[in-house]
Amino acid sequence: MLRAGAIVYAGVRIERATVVGHHTLLRSNVSVGADSQLGHNLTIERATSIGDGVRMSPGTHLTAATEVADRAFLGAGVRTINDKQLIWRDVDHETELSPPRFGEGCKIGSGSIVMASITVGAHALIGAGSVVTHDIPPGATAYGVPARIHHLADAEVAP
Repeated sequence: MLRAGAIVYAGVRIERATVVGHHTLLRSNVSVGADSQLGHNLTIERATSIGDGVRMSPGTHLTAATEVADRAFLGAGVRTINDKQLIWRDVDHETELSPPRFGEGCKIGSGSIVMASITVGAHALIGAGSVVTHDIPPGATAYGVPARIHHLADAEVAP
């Protein structure tokens, strides 16, 4: 179901029982799995892949080619970056863009920023307002600026 004001570019694929919120932008070749709920005022850039049963809260921005696995949750106002050197479109120094990846069932707190090339592992939890600058292993809990791992599945981490 597309809510009022949603903008869907050519090549977008949306599977069954998925809701796309008011004024959400889905750019070219985005794919969204079944039973997902995309909130209002999202920007999902080109060639992003969103799995089944994903939930995204309002105001989130996913940069081009971001991968979001099944049952992930992204809170309100999550931002992603895919340019490690901030020289995208600099003709003399252009580098390949490197989007983040979100593992199955991970949870990203509202207002978090996830940098280029980062992988958030399956079932990891990122606290609200965190800046994720390194990979987060599966099952870990991380938060802060920059985000630090405070708990691993079955093990505590010293602060």
